[in-house]
Amino acid sequence: MPGRGDNLDGYVLDNMEGAVDLAAFLARTDTPVAIVGARGTGKMYIARIFHTRAGLSPDTLVAIDCREFRNRDDANRRIRHALQGGAGKTLVFKSPQLMSADAQLRLARQIATRQVLDSEPPTYLPAMRFVALFPDSLSNLLASGELQPRLASVFAAYPIRVPPMRHRQQAILRWAHKILAQECALRNVVVKGFTPEAEQALREHPWHGNISEIRQRVVHALERRPGGAWLTPVELKLALGDRSRSAGVASPLRRRDRETEGYTPSALEELRQALADLLQQCVHNEQALPLGSWLQDEVVLAALGRYAGDSGLAASFLQVPRRKLSRWRPGIEGRQAQRSGCAAWVEPARLVTDWVRGLGQGGNSPLDEAEALLLTLLEDCREQATMAQRADLLGVSRPTYSRRLQAQGHAAQAVAHG
Repeated sequence: MPGRGDNLDGYVLDNMEGAVDLAAFLARTDTPVAIVGARGTGKMYIARIFHTRAGLSPDTLVAIDCREFRNRDDANRRIRHALQGGAGKTLVFKSPQLMSADAQLRLARQIATRQVLDSEPPTYLPAMRFVALFPDSLSNLLASGELQPRLASVFAAYPIRVPPMRHRQQAILRWAHKILAQECALRNVVVKGFTPEAEQALREHPWHGNISEIRQRVVHALERRPGGAWLTPVELKLALGDRSRSAGVASPLRRRDRETEGYTPSALEELRQALADLLQQCVHNEQALPLGSWLQDEVVLAALGRYAGDSGLAASFLQVPRRKLSRWRPGIEGRQAQRSGCAAWVEPARLVTDWVRGLGQGGNSPLDEAEALLLTLLEDCREQATMAQRADLLGVSRPTYSRRLQAQGHAAQAVAHG
């Protein structure tokens, strides 16, 4: 099922640089279609256009979230079930590059041959349509080793590219007003719109998170606005002129974004830079914010949001016992006012949500990855901050900080030596 962030039905003033027209054209064929675009660009929206223009009812579009497959066998089992029940439907595979290589190859063979594998006698698939949503071009995913060539070839005939918002600036305000109307209706509140200054800030912001980021910022503004009839740049957190550049931390994100026109940073890259900026600000102002605790809080909240509050699924995703998650929740709720009261924390919190939403199953725990990221950034500041300051920022004692630093060093050595 599409999430609230995909609720864009009826909004067609933005042709997405031809993506809408191409989807409508390809709907006349039964060719497997790849929809390519960075996070939050509206790929699922294009998939629904492809589906409905084919004359199919909305309830016959089936989204298969490949991020949720625990392993190869789970992927094969769930895909087999979807294929066998797919008559007259459109199957939309979200992020299939996250599946194991074997699962990708198996899916590719079944789509290419239109047969269910390992069935006796051979069983042909009923008539259905196939769509895959990819976060980057097929060539880039192939080059990185994430996508198997055979699966890429299945979807390579007529890829639909959904451009980022920075290439659709004429549509930014349209999306913003549409989303504002949707969110106001959900909350039963009345907001007249954006101030002229807010509209200017909306037009100038790079929108690396695309439509999803617009929604996140509007939601945040509505939840925390003082009750005015108009939303301002401050409420949208777009007044970024006072953010300091990290003097002691390299900024490949900004450099690459300037030099590579087609480059869109990942949520993790943006999160790293946002945390680096905040750390620099804390060190410069000698401000001891418990960023480690806050970061853990946001990862847990993002996992709960990803699974609509289901603590069992969230605990499995985070790789922690469910009872431990239950023990954490009172503390997380108790720190909510402190986190919300820090304006500089709004952007890292938003990016944690984006990052967690895009992760697949398996691998390291997101909690461990987040702490490792923060610990690395803290060590980048070691010439400017004492051990005691760095421990305070991680939210632990000095001995605990030393132990975690040592553990991270051992883990890095283990990876380096295979």
